[in-house]
Amino acid sequence: MASRDPRYQVDIPVDYETRDLFLGSRVTNISRGGLFIRTENPLPVQTEVALSLHLPEDDRVIQARGRVVWNYDVPRNSFHVVSGMGIKFVDLPAEQMTRIEMSLKRLGNGASHGGNGHESVSGEP
Repeated sequence: MASRDPRYQVDIPVDYETRDLFLGSRVTNISRGGLFIRTENPLPVQTEVALSLHLPEDDRVIQARGRVVWNYDVPRNSFHVVSGMGIKFVDLPAEQMTRIEMSLKRLGNGASHGGNGHESVSGEP
């Protein structure tokens, strides 16, 4: 089984769109490979989306493409289902990936990956 990239708890705004919809919500966790958008109306699995978000401590907007790979989440140490969707980054330009990696490194430096391996961060622009 392949190891997963560490996920970091965040609370940052995100705009996302498909061919037919333009929506906004909150990212509640992020990793090198993708993110989780909390929403009461998740898009169907395999839906492609264009994402626009501000990472913590980065004043430029990240523009990325992603694909819905799962719906709903059960946070660690919880039995409650959280409505939303897991988005895997697709064809992420190297410059955008570098910015994401730098942001995750800052998040990691502020966290001790002990108990649940997640750090909580707010990223209001």
